[in-house]
Amino acid sequence: MYFCLQTTILPKVSYMSHNITPEHWIHPTRITDEYSLYIVNSGTLYIQEGDSKQELNVGDMFLLEPNQPHEGYKESSCDYYYIQFSSDTFTTFDCSKFDSIESILLANKRLFYNCDPLSYEPYTKSKLFIPKDLYITDKTILDQIEQYMQEALFAFHGQNEHFKLICSCKLIEILTILSTYFSETVFHKTTNQGKIAGQMNKTQELLIYLRNSFGEKLTGDSIASQLNMNFDYLNRIFKKQTGFTIFGYLNTIRINKAKELLLTGTMKSYEIARNVGFHDEYHFSKAFKKSVGLTPTQFLQDKSTSC
Repeated sequence: MYFCLQTTILPKVSYMSHNITPEHWIHPTRITDEYSLYIVNSGTLYIQEGDSKQELNVGDMFLLEPNQPHEGYKESSCDYYYIQFSSDTFTTFDCSKFDSIESILLANKRLFYNCDPLSYEPYTKSKLFIPKDLYITDKTILDQIEQYMQEALFAFHGQNEHFKLICSCKLIEILTILSTYFSETVFHKTTNQGKIAGQMNKTQELLIYLRNSFGEKLTGDSIASQLNMNFDYLNRIFKKQTGFTIFGYLNTIRINKAKELLLTGTMKSYEIARNVGFHDEYHFSKAFKKSVGLTPTQFLQDKSTSC
């Protein structure tokens, strides 16, 4: 079972806690109309949801669903984080309609490459998936989750102005970390998927390089040298992962950065062209119109009118 975050709705946290239980403790019997997220820090938590028994140990995450009775089935002692939040936070996801969860996650990644970062598309098109249960082996991830939980708990117990909004935002950050970790884990399961994972790692390395170096003069040779890989092969795996050729995506980065600089209003057009990696203002304007459908001047006028 997988769950997809409703990105147009702010999850509403009703309760959260950091529980350190005594020895020979057993989870009480409960039923709630909300989701309940457990993340175990140490010890063992024995919990049963319906007919399904779970033994949760260090690094285990488990999501209880609304209106499902749950209870402890064995005594133990444990240290765990707990968040209870609204039932409209997720939609359940039926993967049987697709070939594999890998194809779904790969398609989801491509959404971020194709969307306009200045629009609302990342909210409406992206999908944040988390599984019902997940084993986290990366201590860095666990440390990040602990940091966000502590910040949320500080706000929750302090009950200062807007504390609930802070809790909701921290929950989203935790879910984002879990979703990213889940996605990376899926692509490292088998040898074949390990090959996919290696390609994705190289693609990620290239994306970072392009985003940091878009203002420079980049060639196939310079990119190949930087990534230590044949450019044609690199271009093939990049397109397979993102849907873009390398230079097609580089152009997208440059145009999106140019939009940002145009909206700040602090640079002239020829300065923007130089800053985002175009030879001159003419080539910049031509590429901008081909990508956006408007000249830089028309783009600014359009944005001014919409405001």
